[in-house]
Amino acid sequence: MDRQSDLTFLRTFTGGNPDKIKKYVSMFLQLCPTQLATMSSQLTEQNYSGLRATAHALKPQITYMGIRRGEELIKTIENNAGNNVEVEKLPSMLNEFQTVCNQAMDELKLDIA
Repeated sequence: MDRQSDLTFLRTFTGGNPDKIKKYVSMFLQLCPTQLATMSSQLTEQNYSGLRATAHALKPQITYMGIRRGEELIKTIENNAGNNVEVEKLPSMLNEFQTVCNQAMDELKLDIA
């Protein structure tokens, strides 16, 4: 299975400092599951403005962790929810996004172990 995460950006951003890399990855690992759960609830409640805001808040972290496939998904989720367009596609997009993030989190846990 292909990797979902790539720490190249984070290594550059931290100057390759392993303690800083571990700190940022740990923060992501702590925050991401909560954000994913929030997004699921917001989608269930059809709270599209909330879903847009949560997606927007998570987007930079997805970029920092180099989750390329997740970047496109989160941008589309944010855009569709924010503009209330193609909302029928949001459940499958969010499901795919969660799968990508869960795989990336598994990889990142091993990276900082």
